[in-house]
Amino acid sequence: MKNGALFIKVALLFCFMTGCSFMNEQQEISKPATTDLNNRMLIIGTGDMTGVYFSLGQRLSNMYEKYNGAVSGTQVTDASIENTELVSRHRAEIGFTSVDVLDLPETDKSKLRALTALYSNYVQIVSTKQNDIDSLDDLVGKRISVGTAGSGTRLIAERILLESDLPTDQLNLSYLSFSQSAEALRNGTIDAAFFSSGIPNNEIAFISKQTELTFIPIPGDIIERLQKQYGVYTHNEIPRDTYRGMKKNVQTISIKNVLVTYKEMSDPHAYNLVKTLYEHLPELQHTHPAASDISITEATKQVPLDFHPGAVNYFTEQGIIGNQ
Repeated sequence: MKNGALFIKVALLFCFMTGCSFMNEQQEISKPATTDLNNRMLIIGTGDMTGVYFSLGQRLSNMYEKYNGAVSGTQVTDASIENTELVSRHRAEIGFTSVDVLDLPETDKSKLRALTALYSNYVQIVSTKQNDIDSLDDLVGKRISVGTAGSGTRLIAERILLESDLPTDQLNLSYLSFSQSAEALRNGTIDAAFFSSGIPNNEIAFISKQTELTFIPIPGDIIERLQKQYGVYTHNEIPRDTYRGMKKNVQTISIKNVLVTYKEMSDPHAYNLVKTLYEHLPELQHTHPAASDISITEATKQVPLDFHPGAVNYFTEQGIIGNQ
């Protein structure tokens, strides 16, 4: 038993170091779709360790081990864009991504398949009260974090700034993770930061208990232009009870998240990944409040990507496909 456990740990370490995938799809199984994922390696691409992707990814990993017998683990990434790349190259079996990433030129949709729609990310533009930043116009000449390369945060932040018509040569941009942005806001090395995540964002919630924050709204005309141009953004609000010190709702946009896999994933495996998620959904929802928005009735909506046949089989059994 000890030697077997040691082998699994060594295999996991090798996988994380090399980015390899141990789910050998050439060993196709012909069992019915109720088969488990016994001893199959599942790597889940997540995001910043303080973000919602990471916490939900860890819970999913535990669920697949507990209920399906998979050997599963999470990989810390720069989130959406990197996750689609990892999955399309078979360096992760599953990845979290926001749907606006799917139509980027660098995203090869032909290699990806959707498993299920998830919850929505909310764009949260945050500053500290002492900086006197109340609108996008106030960002001129300021130090702004727009998220890491490979993240959905950076993608939507740059789209918003482009639509704002602010002079780009007067924007001092940095590319920090959620945790780095929060720390930089605390110590004053940046003036504002973009966060695109489920709400509440853990880092924002933490710093709101230490200092008074300002949440910058996105003007309605910018929201309308983004909706018209990309078709995947929804007019929304950050509720005033989300973070300490908020006095009113803040106008923003939200973006649906989706769980993706690669095209070559076998139908039985994809079926069971989705089946386990929904049969044990309360466990996932208890991990973070954002997951409360995950619903099987919304599972195939607002996703500009073909669904995996295994996922389609599950949703058909549940009466979801064909009823929408």
